[in-house]
Amino acid sequence: MTTAPSTPPAIAAAREEEFPICREYTYLNTAAAGPIPRRTVRAIAAAAEAAQYPNTPRALPSPEPLVRERLARLIGADPGDFVFTGNTTHGMNICAQGIAWRPGDNVVVPEREFPSLAYAWFHLRERGVEVRFVPFAGAGPTADAILARVDRRTRAVACSAITWDTGWRADLDTLGAACAARGVLLIVDGIQAVGARRLDVRAARIGALALHGYKWLLAGFGLGALYVAPEAVGRIAPTFIGEQAIDGDGDAFGGRLDWKPGPARYAAGGLNRTGLAALAASLGLIEELGLDAIAAHTAALAERLYAGLRDRPGVRVVSAADPARRSAIVVFTLGDRARDAALVAELERRGIIVALRPLGVRVSPHFYNTEDDIARLLDAMPR
Repeated sequence: MTTAPSTPPAIAAAREEEFPICREYTYLNTAAAGPIPRRTVRAIAAAAEAAQYPNTPRALPSPEPLVRERLARLIGADPGDFVFTGNTTHGMNICAQGIAWRPGDNVVVPEREFPSLAYAWFHLRERGVEVRFVPFAGAGPTADAILARVDRRTRAVACSAITWDTGWRADLDTLGAACAARGVLLIVDGIQAVGARRLDVRAARIGALALHGYKWLLAGFGLGALYVAPEAVGRIAPTFIGEQAIDGDGDAFGGRLDWKPGPARYAAGGLNRTGLAALAASLGLIEELGLDAIAAHTAALAERLYAGLRDRPGVRVVSAADPARRSAIVVFTLGDRARDAALVAELERRGIIVALRPLGVRVSPHFYNTEDDIARLLDAMPR
């Protein structure tokens, strides 16, 4: 099949030039891991080549400033509002362990959150913190359900921007405004959102947002980032410390803990230069295509899939019926895990890559996918 006529020309060209996987597979599994574009492969190779010549004229300048600028534009922040991390879990733990918890304090977390978020906060029980898990029916927790568990001793609400096992899109604007009015930090796992759709951390009053580059940012494993709002920095203390966190030249121990301003105080070691090169390249592609164009394209693909599944006998769509709460992730089930597993295996045999998750089959198209990809999946479904 050919690229569908509705695919924007720039996106169609990027699919052809950057993603050889599309010639061999119908890859609909970005929520698990995004394929690295060709330009990113070249950037990694160039960084590795230059690493053979450290501290010489052949060494490459650090891509860190460029990554900061591009990532800041992507989420509506300033370049200095980040600290780079190893992954999303790292960022979540900086937040969870850095709050000055007092006896009787609580944190509010939706049920069924991804383990990188849930365990980071659940661990606080060992420090005497009440961890309030929010039960909910359907594809995800409403803002009202989460806020109903918030009281005067709540110090933080932690949730995903987009839920991993249903594609539920949280109402971050409502949550952020309500949390800010109550003096509560809203701390967000943004790994399934950043790079897929627009997310404005300032407009949503988000206190902190953790992410990793290997899904919708298409940059591979090993480098993440933690955004911390300027007003939240004083409420999240560093819990492990390195030379990079301290103001000064770093050449000798100065006997003082003079923290760097902003989230730089959470840095504890050298940066992953190869990972920065990869993220710079992939962010460049996202900027070239335009985040709004990417979001519109993936939303159209997800809606096409949702419509194709909704009335099919024997199929139940797990994702939200409300379009305002849907994302590029669509989850459905054939009724039990065995049938779902058999379908995932059969699709893989046909070269269609999706994921088996606890609630069903998860499909997650990105901008390199087309309407033909969705049609191929629907045609392969049992009738």
